[in-house]
Amino acid sequence: MNFIVLVKQVPDTKHIPQDAWDWESGTLRRALLENVCNDLDKQALAMALKIREQQPGRIVALSMGPPFADEVLRYALSLGADYGILLTDRRLGGADTAATAYPLARAIRKIQTEIFGDDTDYMIVTGMQSVDGDTAQVPPQVAEDLGIAHIAYVDGHTIEEKGGLCFRRVVWGGVETLAPTRFPCLVTVTQWSLPPYPSFGRTRWAFAQDIRKWDAESIGAERNRIGLPGSRTSVVKIFPAIETSHRKGRKIADLRELPNLLKTSFGSSGGNGKERVSGESYQLPKGEAPEYRGDIWVYAEHENGSLHPASYELLGKARDLAGPLNESVGAVVAGECPDDLAADLIAHGADRVFLLAHSSLKHFVPGPYVRAVVQLIQEWHPQIFLFSATPLGRELAPRVAYASESGLTADCTGLVLGDLIRGKTRRIGILQQTRPALGGNIMACIVSQNSRVQMSTARPGVFRAIKRDPMRKGEVLRCVPDLNGSDPGVRVVSIQLASANAGLANTPIIVAGGLGCGSKEGYERHSGGLARALERFFGQSAQTAASRPAVESGFAERDRQVGQTGQTVAPKLYVALGISGALQHITGFEGAGVVLAVNKDADAPIFQASDYGVVGEVETVIPELVRLLDASSKEAKE
Repeated sequence: MNFIVLVKQVPDTKHIPQDAWDWESGTLRRALLENVCNDLDKQALAMALKIREQQPGRIVALSMGPPFADEVLRYALSLGADYGILLTDRRLGGADTAATAYPLARAIRKIQTEIFGDDTDYMIVTGMQSVDGDTAQVPPQVAEDLGIAHIAYVDGHTIEEKGGLCFRRVVWGGVETLAPTRFPCLVTVTQWSLPPYPSFGRTRWAFAQDIRKWDAESIGAERNRIGLPGSRTSVVKIFPAIETSHRKGRKIADLRELPNLLKTSFGSSGGNGKERVSGESYQLPKGEAPEYRGDIWVYAEHENGSLHPASYELLGKARDLAGPLNESVGAVVAGECPDDLAADLIAHGADRVFLLAHSSLKHFVPGPYVRAVVQLIQEWHPQIFLFSATPLGRELAPRVAYASESGLTADCTGLVLGDLIRGKTRRIGILQQTRPALGGNIMACIVSQNSRVQMSTARPGVFRAIKRDPMRKGEVLRCVPDLNGSDPGVRVVSIQLASANAGLANTPIIVAGGLGCGSKEGYERHSGGLARALERFFGQSAQTAASRPAVESGFAERDRQVGQTGQTVAPKLYVALGISGALQHITGFEGAGVVLAVNKDADAPIFQASDYGVVGEVETVIPELVRLLDASSKEAKE
């Protein structure tokens, strides 16, 4: 078994000087930054090294970047890789994900021929995403270009009795185990283990090795598919992230203030059933026609007979976008779908529901799903297609976009229609997509270009669903895609889903604990104790939840997990105890009304996503806060 590990040299996003931003062009002057190896790629390399212990083979580290990016390849060699290959060419610069995936796929084909001797028994392993992009789009698009299986969100592997590989991965509400049925295949690692440390001797060897450097010609890349000309999206504006924050970010020094602050904020907060506020209105310029024509589509994700809450949110946003364009809203559902789900989608804003039914779609694996959805796009030609930024959406949407020659913007927090007029170029009624970039340090406004469809994945919890109207009328179309000869490339070994509902979706108060709670006993004592105190204080129900690291450490069951790979919640009050504030967790509660964070690290990212923050140890702050809440409740009764 051979391995190709994709590694990327990324800027240290924790220390970005202000003069590194080029605000006019929407780019970053990377030469002014310290560069490091992407953390998730380190874990991918560690997984490849571990598998090689059981299934010997060669490891090729592949990167794309400027000449100085050979440093990350020497790092990979020092850990155990056998070869380092750098794609470096000025013509590759400025590429979006599609124009990055294409040359990487070309390089992989060249490695297969020149280094592996056309042996296809190899794996491509990489991190789920890079800290400077956070899109998670390049790996699935590489897989789509190569026509191979992609197993995403992997956090563990096993070797079966007959020597076959199995991978454990995170899915909505649980975990599943998949096994590749043919090679090559591509695996993205979301969290696995700490990478090994390089030895002194191996490091000396690594710096004595020749890093192979390939340019666009050497991999046979077409000029119109690389760099800026080959990109299907472009950045039109960047601006500081703080401009978009709706949180107060106030740190509380005196805990005695909190009961009254929470009481006041709770009474006026949204979350949990708050009616959505329509986005910015748009009107087509008089006498002008929009650049794109066609319906506004959403991909409706479902599991065990239930629609993902984010599907309703997408329908709400789709209705906002369809109105000014005088277009219809379509919902696409793949796999076994109960009839009442189609009626529910219509009640929440869909005018037309497409039910993709086929035996190959019984369980989600990208290959057949991509073929089915792309066939539907080719027949109906929507102008906008929205997916949720869930694990499934972040795996499916990039491949659909790549296969349909469309641009894709990831993890959007804003979607509005607008006009882009530059000189003689006029783009009317196009979708302007806003997303956080570079670890959340900035916001970027992105538009599609050279694309058949404008596509986005949107963060769950950002948009609001419209009120359900059971009287709405719509059309249900049952479609049977042509999937003859479709080989998914993987088989499902096992599925372990958590209970259908942990009671979090409609809970007005949620107290979530993280690793800062110290232990399972500490988590139960502090998060449970505070939840009960808040119930007494507000007279409304409260539930406990947890971050993914806390769940993985055994503090709580998986059905309590909040975040990108867990549940999306929108309570009136969300309390984060000992949670650092990774982007994947913040995604899960962005729709909350009021957010309170307690963390000992004053610089923890969670404080930037909170209304109120307390700097201190959980075991010190929470008992005192519980005492103050109970005292205030007692005074109110008297």
